[in-house]
Amino acid sequence: MFENFSFTSYYVDKVIWKTLENELENFHNILIITGNKSFESVKENILPILKDKNIIIENYLGECCYEHSSTIIKNIIGKQIDLILGIGGGKVIDTAKLVANQINKTIFIIPTIASTCAGTSALSVVYNQDKTFKEISFFKAPPEKIFIDLETIKKSPSRYTWAGIGDTLAKYYEVKIKHEYCLANNKKINFPTQMAIELSHNCKNIIIKNSEDGYYSQEINEAFKNIVLTIIVTTGMVSNFIDDFLNGAIAHSVFYGLTVLPRIEKEHLHGEVVAYGILVQLLLENNLEEYKKLTEFYKKLKFPINLTNIVRLEEFLEKENDILEEILKGPDLIDFDFNINKNNLKKALFYKNN
Repeated sequence: MFENFSFTSYYVDKVIWKTLENELENFHNILIITGNKSFESVKENILPILKDKNIIIENYLGECCYEHSSTIIKNIIGKQIDLILGIGGGKVIDTAKLVANQINKTIFIIPTIASTCAGTSALSVVYNQDKTFKEISFFKAPPEKIFIDLETIKKSPSRYTWAGIGDTLAKYYEVKIKHEYCLANNKKINFPTQMAIELSHNCKNIIIKNSEDGYYSQEINEAFKNIVLTIIVTTGMVSNFIDDFLNGAIAHSVFYGLTVLPRIEKEHLHGEVVAYGILVQLLLENNLEEYKKLTEFYKKLKFPINLTNIVRLEEFLEKENDILEEILKGPDLIDFDFNINKNNLKKALFYKNN
């Protein structure tokens, strides 16, 4: 019967720094976990706020992995920490959350891009040092607060927001397929999961409605704000509300499997590949009507619609069996009614859309 839910308090504005300054008033010893480019994008705004604070800056080391979070923790042994500030994109934020949960400290987030819901979710996607997927690490609660500066995000490379759109769409389609499985198999759905299922529709509807205007606009308009909040906040709410069983499906498993190819992590963004994974999922479901509608939207945003848009065919064929096996053992896959196997998975991956 027991249920519990907590969510990140979010603050959003075109310029958010005064709000951040007020919220940091009672914190004096702050550990900042960030990346070089991430910190560069905000330092002229944040350093004046921190001038009377004792700050330690630890750079994230290029990947969210346990080895790197352990290195950061070793570097701060014996130092007083009141608060952790995670400043950056998804992997920086996931690293900061790992550290915060390992040393049991409050964490605030300042996203410098809008590519995932990492800033509001109670998990970190953990990789091996060679950049292949390792596991998902779940936490008791998400970050306490997040400060979304729309000006910073608009100035960031637009491909990150583009990838965030793809990752956010996946939340709807992956929740949908798992929900249908639960209904077909008479599985109980608890109260917060019911709310998450309803909320997940906005991960599709708001994105489809606002993406062209918000993404392509040079201005910070309402459509852009709607996209950013859907990527960071709505998707995070769904992730935190929903039962772990429904939190992910085929689209993300396709991404994890394709990371067997080093080129995926080097040349492509998480949400970009996950967006392609949605198409693979729809083909496996034999939902060709929705597949056709979504590919029309993809063409407007220039998302990948064929496997060869994201891999070199010869590299894929060389590692084909490893990739297929890695997808099939993904942490979010279950025994769906349509029985995913190497044959139908390969057919879906190689489906050619003109």
